[in-house]
Amino acid sequence: MTADFIQTAISKSAKRIFTAEFTNAAAYDAIVAEITGVENPLGLAEVELGKEIYKTYVGYFDPNTSEMNGKVQVTAYTRAEYAAAITALTGSADLKTAFGNGGTAETTEIGTEATWNVRISAKLGTDTFQISLNRDSMTVSGYADDATLAAVDAWADTKPALN
Repeated sequence: MTADFIQTAISKSAKRIFTAEFTNAAAYDAIVAEITGVENPLGLAEVELGKEIYKTYVGYFDPNTSEMNGKVQVTAYTRAEYAAAITALTGSADLKTAFGNGGTAETTEIGTEATWNVRISAKLGTDTFQISLNRDSMTVSGYADDATLAAVDAWADTKPALN
């Protein structure tokens, strides 16, 4: 006799794609802080900030031709590390000389090569789920109760940046 799988839970997922990407780090961080704050707008019984990842490139440009001579990828696991890395890389005279003949260094923080992703674990009532916030979308996953998605959706509707 073989063992059978028995369904133990129902897990659903839904994604909201924004009409415009986040281009302002402070606005993005404010949404994260609101969800994870003590007085969170969803009335979450439990909330925990999980994995954070921020990626971009710093490009180095020749001062005479304005052509990109090289780029360095930035990957950080907190917003503070991300900002510090960008500041260090764009301010490095050695890297500007090595890549851009003493030219300029610019970040593509606002552009298609930049990625911001924060994962939040939450519990609403007895329903445990995840929120993944990106620059261009938000995903609610692992929920079983449709009321959970309705609560997140109703809150997101009040945030212009999430529409």
